[in-house]
Amino acid sequence: MNDTEFSSIIEFDEDLANVEAPKPLPAGVYDGVIQTAEIVKSKDGEKDMLKLGINISADQYPADYTDGNPNGTTLYYNMFIDNSPRNKFLMKQFILAIGAPLSNRIDTTTLIGLPGRFEVTNSNYQGMDMANIRRAVA
Repeated sequence: MNDTEFSSIIEFDEDLANVEAPKPLPAGVYDGVIQTAEIVKSKDGEKDMLKLGINISADQYPADYTDGNPNGTTLYYNMFIDNSPRNKFLMKQFILAIGAPLSNRIDTTTLIGLPGRFEVTNSNYQGMDMANIRRAVA
């Protein structure tokens, strides 16, 4: 097989019948770094959203948390970016919390690499416990 061909076989290091759902990153406040920032459409295709990929490095994990990726955990945080008073205020709070300058224009590429403190909560989605970013904290 050459570099441009793909096999039809997917192989894992263990039988999927024996795999359990990993525990999510525990709820708490963690230092993180914005790795990605892009403008996307909402699921219904009606609204623009800012989608941020935020990495929580493994050195932030609680000592008893063993299910995390050794390269850190990347969580996604979405914000509506319309001109409603509520969403403008939420964006202001987020920008202040990560220490970026306030303006009426935001170049999303300038957010990449910025550190921040992020509140992580847990929820259940389709039977699997998941970590979610609730907000940036100052």
